[in-house]
Amino acid sequence: MTLFEFLMAIASVVIAIALTEIFGGWGHLLRIHIVPKIDWLHLSWTLVVVLYAIQYWVGIWPYRDIEFEFIYQVWFLIFPTLFIVLVSFSITPDVEPDDKFNLREYYMSRRGPIFYGMAAFMGMAQLADLVILGTNFNWIGLSFIAFMIFPARSTKISIHASVMLLNMILLIGVGVGVFPGISGFEI
Repeated sequence: MTLFEFLMAIASVVIAIALTEIFGGWGHLLRIHIVPKIDWLHLSWTLVVVLYAIQYWVGIWPYRDIEFEFIYQVWFLIFPTLFIVLVSFSITPDVEPDDKFNLREYYMSRRGPIFYGMAAFMGMAQLADLVILGTNFNWIGLSFIAFMIFPARSTKISIHASVMLLNMILLIGVGVGVFPGISGFEI
């Protein structure tokens, strides 16, 4: 097993924890009767978190040829995955079947940990590319880190929806190849 395969295994396990938390939360919400029904904004942001987790995991591929000399390089590769796990736990409610639960209120009450965590995740991913790959600043990525502060500080649905839409456009654009240079994934 190469060092890259070893690191990929660690990152895969940590990202799997994040995805399991969100998918388990979706399943749990489907099993119970919640009042009111599923909130589109909360659901959309959980989807954004899932897409970022998957994109980061795929984005680890460019590190396959890197010879890791120092442990701090490993830290920079793994730390973003830890932040995405914290975001996943923050955005996923723990609801009992008889609870009178409002997903919009929950989402708004957790917006600080969700969006500061997303900013930290994105910032650490950018730092990993800078420190390990020696890439230049990705100004698009840096602007998205800054955008994450707006929903963390605001209760306006229009701000949350706008930032979510920008993230969704970026993620889907990277996924279908409209923004090929952003993902870092090259075969």
